[in-house]
Order: sequence, then structure tokens, then C-alpha cells
Amino acid sequence: MIFGTVDIRNSEGCYLAHSLKTIEGRISKGTKVTAALATRLADQGIESVLVAQLEQGDVHEDDAARTLAQILNGCGVSLSSARTGRANLFAEFEGLCQFDAQAIVAANAIDEGITVATLAENQWVLQGRMVATVKIIPYAVTQESLDKVLAALSGSPITVSPAKPHNAVLIQTRLPSIKEPVLDKTRRVTENRLLPRAVELLHEQRCEHSVPDLLSVIRQSLDRQPDWILIVGASAISDRADVIPEAIIAAGGTIDRYGIPVDPGNLLLLAHIGKTSLIGLPGCARSQRYNGLDMIIDRMACDVAVTNSWLSALSVGGLLTEIATRPAPRIDASRQQIVGIVVLAAGSSSRAGSINKLLANHGDAALVVHVANAARNSQADRVIAVTGYEQERVEQALAATTIECHYNGAYASGMASSVMTGISTLIDCDAVLICLGDMPHVSVDIINQLIDAYKSNPNKSIFLPVNSNRRGNPVLFSKVFFDTLLTLEGDTGAKKLVQQYPDEVFEVIVESDAVLVDYDTVEELQTLSP
Repeated sequence: MIFGTVDIRNSEGCYLAHSLKTIEGRISKGTKVTAALATRLADQGIESVLVAQLEQGDVHEDDAARTLAQILNGCGVSLSSARTGRANLFAEFEGLCQFDAQAIVAANAIDEGITVATLAENQWVLQGRMVATVKIIPYAVTQESLDKVLAALSGSPITVSPAKPHNAVLIQTRLPSIKEPVLDKTRRVTENRLLPRAVELLHEQRCEHSVPDLLSVIRQSLDRQPDWILIVGASAISDRADVIPEAIIAAGGTIDRYGIPVDPGNLLLLAHIGKTSLIGLPGCARSQRYNGLDMIIDRMACDVAVTNSWLSALSVGGLLTEIATRPAPRIDASRQQIVGIVVLAAGSSSRAGSINKLLANHGDAALVVHVANAARNSQADRVIAVTGYEQERVEQALAATTIECHYNGAYASGMASSVMTGISTLIDCDAVLICLGDMPHVSVDIINQLIDAYKSNPNKSIFLPVNSNRRGNPVLFSKVFFDTLLTLEGDTGAKKLVQQYPDEVFEVIVESDAVLVDYDTVEELQTLSP
């Protein structure tokens, strides 16, 4: 590929290296120069242009991206059209995303101009989630390099495997120290964990934490011919000779693996009796938060083999988010907790017509400025705003507050992208409070109430205000939900998590209805004080 400045009269067939502003409008970089375009540019007094010119053996960026995406396109994956050297791959349905990571790494090492980026290996994805993107950096690459990359990726497609229907039996053992409400919650959490994986919970049974009692219940469970038997011990499995593995062996079972290199989730046991898989659940299974058990059942739900080599490979990336309720947390809960605030100021105010509601005047300042000032004057350690629509105007209004502004280029896709931008920026915080930019009446006191509640209740992870028995905003999330917040999509914000994890929610009663009042329409904005 030749890259350089050429006379406009000799530019036909070349590709513009930079965008051009003309009297007809902006012409994007990468546009192929036709004879007609060259003539129009010359007529406007443009004498030369910086271009990329393909040589013999070169492959245009879009053609190269399309070819690579096609070879990566496996079952359960669909392709976008190639544009500006990029082609994306998406999950056709919810399921487990798999690929050969070594092949991806090898392909990326061949030519710096040819890149393939993917999600993490063996990740559970929702329908429509982008699982990989192919990007050709220059305007063209050589056929030789492309062929080498294709050879490296040959036979290594990216696939998404859907969950297949399974059923399971849950067994819980008892000790005097375990209260029935704990067992009731464990059942609810287990059902919530199995449902998205298309696993039906056939039955639950409880027994004393002893080999004879557990053996009897395992035999009764086998009569139901379940695909899985899940066993939650009143005490964590501490050895292959402990109660749960001993009872499984006595029932004619085989212990396949005890212990996995994932934390939380280390003390997990895998076994089988005939065609029935048995899992001795680690203590963290009583929590809805993502842990090693989720990694295992994601795979089992799709009938993908759980091998020792795969389990060993979990060690890299196996250090997961802390669960504060465990008996011996690895993070010192006594240290000062760092709280951040994200002010969401990226929306396009579609319901307010031509008005940007965030900039509507309320007293002496715009709506979003009131929110930012309350956040800045609170107990929070760090405050940022996420901007998008009319970025310059919004950031100009926020300049007097001195808070950091971070632009979300994907703001049009919905609130979730702005939440992701904020969480990514404040990833080192222990908790993040998400404030809506159109709620100017939320005071410093309300924000501090939420922060105080978080610091005083380490066993909860979602904190939201309640007034007159109605839940409102802002909402605070502890660090254990950061990974989940980073997977949100669309315009649901974080509301989905509040509904999905009711046991993690702590309601903070506030006297003001400010937590219920926002401004979306022209009529609502007209009620603001001048």
C-alpha cells in the first residue's frame, strides 16, 4: 500500500486518508475517489489530497475484515456488515461463548494491522451481545498476511452454545447452628441461579449433616432420575473424607474433583453416580453473587464437558469479587471504604422535545448542576459526571462544579452504557452511588444517608431510598456488583439488578419525596422555579 499526497487529477481509485470538508459537505476518510469525485474536488480548488493507494497483492480493509469475521463465525453467532475496516460478531441467543484463545493470540501476533478482540473465554452472554470484533488498522493489508491469519484461525470458530433443558434436585444438610430461614434463602438463590440456565428444580429435601442421613436422601433423589443433584452442606467440605463425599461414595458414586482454583468457590466438589452429576456446593453458593459455581453450571447447562484441564485453567482470572458475608473475607472490612458518585448526564431528553432538560434553569443553575453540587458536597470520596448528548454544553454548565466529566460515545444506546462508563472510571472504589442528572431536589443529606447506610450494613450490597413506601433514586451499589453492572445493556440502567437480587437490597427511609421527583417532559420542566 502506498500512502502519500497525490495530485487530485491522479487520485482516482485511491482512498482518502483524512476526511475532507467541501462545499457539498464532509467526505469521510476511507472514501474511494472516483473520477467524478476527483473532478468535483478539483473544481473547488483542491489541488492535492493525502491518500492510500492499494498495490498488487493488497486487500481492502473491509474485504479483509469480512473474510476474517466469516472464518470466526461459528454456531450461534451472527455477523455485521464490514465497514471502515471493522466487522462485529454477535450472540444469536443467550448461552456460553467459547473459542480457542491460543488461536486468537497467535492470529494477533502475525500482523499489527490485523486485530481480533473477543470477550473473556467461556463467558455467559445474552442474546445480541457483541462477542468479538475484527478491526483492520490500515486501509489495506497484504494477501500474504491475511492468509497467515486465516490459517491461524482455521478450525477455531467463535461459538455460542445455548442452555439445554436439565432438571435438578437440591439437598441441604442441617446442623443446630443453621436456621431454617437460611435454608429457605438458599433454595431461592439456587432457583434464581438455575432458571436462566434452563434448569428446573424438581425437588428440595433437608436432612441432618451426617453420612447415614445424607446417604438416604441421595438414594431417594436418585429415584427421581435427575440430571443433577446439588448438595449444600451445613458445613463446608474440608476433605475428601468429609460427610458429603463419603455419602456420595457410599451411594456408589465417584468423586471427580474436589477443589477448584476459583475464589470464591474453592471448596466445590464434582462427582457422578451413573449419568447423574453431583455437585457439592461451596458456601458462597448461598449468595446470588457470581462465584466459581456459576462457572461450572454455565458449562454443564450447555452439555459442555467440565475437564480437569479446563478447571486448572480457571486459575488465571479465578480471583473474583469479594463476598463480604463469608466467615473469613480476604478484604479487610475495617479499612475506610471509598465511595464514588456517578452523575448521569448523557441522555438526549427525547421526551422534552427540543429542550435539553439537564440544562433547564432551576433557580440559579441548571438541573444537572444542582445534582452535581449535591454530590460534590456529600461524604463521597470521588464524584464524576458521564456526558454524551450535547457534550460541550453540558460540560460547560458543569465546569463551575469542578467535578470530572467523562464522555460516553455510546450514549444513544441507552442508560446502561453511561452506567458502564461511570463504573469503569470508578472501578477502584468500594461502592458507587448512581445519581440521575434530572433529579435536582436530591439533597446532600439524602446522599449522605445512603452512604452511611452502606458503611453501617456490610451484609447488604444495594442501597436505595424509600419515601411513602415507594422506592426512588439515587441507588448505591457495593463493589460486589461492579462486574454485573458492566454487563448491562439498553436503557434499563441498574433497575434490573434491584429486581433480580432482592436479598441484597437495603431500603433507606427518607423524609423527602425528592427521591421520587424527576423532570422528563416539557410540562414537568415548566413547573421548575425560575
